[in-house]
Amino acid sequence: MPSFYQSTDSITMKAPPEKIFEALTDWSLRSKWRKGIEMAWEGEAKAFVGQKVTFKVKSGPFSYFFAYSVTGMEPPFKIFMEYTGRPLRGRCAMEIVPEEKGCRVSFHWMKVEPGGFLARVYFLLGLGVQAHRERTEETLRMLKEYLENG
Repeated sequence: MPSFYQSTDSITMKAPPEKIFEALTDWSLRSKWRKGIEMAWEGEAKAFVGQKVTFKVKSGPFSYFFAYSVTGMEPPFKIFMEYTGRPLRGRCAMEIVPEEKGCRVSFHWMKVEPGGFLARVYFLLGLGVQAHRERTEETLRMLKEYLENG
């Protein structure tokens, strides 16, 4: 098994790129539609390059934290981030691509690897990749529901 993984998860939704970008980069707004996660951030609620953001994820009786830095932005189409330690390290990007029937929103995970012993064991057992993909798909579904049914 490789020490890292890469994946892309996408969904198409009927919303303009500007509205999608805002829902993904305004942390106070995102914390309202993204259920099951508590968020904290440095500075303003709107994302900016260099900003650090922390997520507390509730998974059944357990909770865990992860953090990342916003490393780049190309409004309203791309956001780049880097995980800053445990339980994950690596880069990711969110991309918004206009299409004929809406926009395709993709989360690209580029060389994501577990940080720390417990995370490595979790990923070695195959549970980490599965959980990460499920959370990503859940986030994309919640985003779509918020924007289309809000």
